[in-house]
Parts: sequence; structure tokens; C-alpha cells
Amino acid sequence: MHNDNVLLKTENYMNVKKFEDLKVWQLANKLSLEVSQLVKTFPGNEKYDLASQMHRSARSVPSEISEGFYRFHFNDKLTFYERARASLGELRNHFGDALAHKYIDIKQHRHFKIKMQEIGYLLNRMMTNVRKARDKNDTQAV
Repeated sequence: MHNDNVLLKTENYMNVKKFEDLKVWQLANKLSLEVSQLVKTFPGNEKYDLASQMHRSARSVPSEISEGFYRFHFNDKLTFYERARASLGELRNHFGDALAHKYIDIKQHRHFKIKMQEIGYLLNRMMTNVRKARDKNDTQAV
């Protein structure tokens, strides 16, 4: 699911200068683009329902990460990263619906599930790093 190179990039999160360099953002952005292509294959009656919901939740993940990245305060960052994680959870649910309605097959579902698990893992690692930096900063201020 994840490899040491990904882990090393998350360990150096606090030294990253722009959100585009975050591995988690790169993967989330790629997922968003893939979902945009996938939902075009859904039946027309899903255009404003499941397809739209999947498209929006997929786009929300990298958007929330990028917005959180530029927040100054640790708790603000965490809020946006939590929103990204929530949107990822919503997207996982939508993929279950797509599979149940046979808009995708099990192979496609598995492909996207693996991608979402890796993004979730990296988001959690990044959030842990932000909490550690916040807590370290709080203890140094005392």
C-alpha cells in the first residue's frame, strides 16, 4: 500500500515550501482527475446525482489539503486536513454505491480503494506531524 519513499516525504512535511510538493496532494490530485474521467462513463441519469457527488468529493480532497497547507496556525491546518479526510471518506462511500449499482466493476473498485487508502494513510501521517509540531510549540511557549 505505501512505501518507504512516501513515508520519508511525510517525515519532512514541515520543510515543504509549496503544497504541490506534498506527495499526499499529488496523489489526491491524480485521484481527482481519474474520478473526473470515470464518472463520465456513468449513466446520464446519474449526472446530477452520484457522478456529481463523486466529482465534488474527489475535488475537495486536494483542495482542502492545499488550503490547509497555507494556514498559519496548527489547528487551522488540522481543520482543513480533517475536511480532506472527511471528503475522502465520502468518496469511499460513493465508490461503494457505484459498485452496488454496477457502474464500476470490482477491479475498478479495488484500484480506487487502494489509492484512497494510501491518501488516507498519508493524510493521517501529515496530521500527526502537525499535531506533534503544535504540541512541541505549546510546550516551548510555557
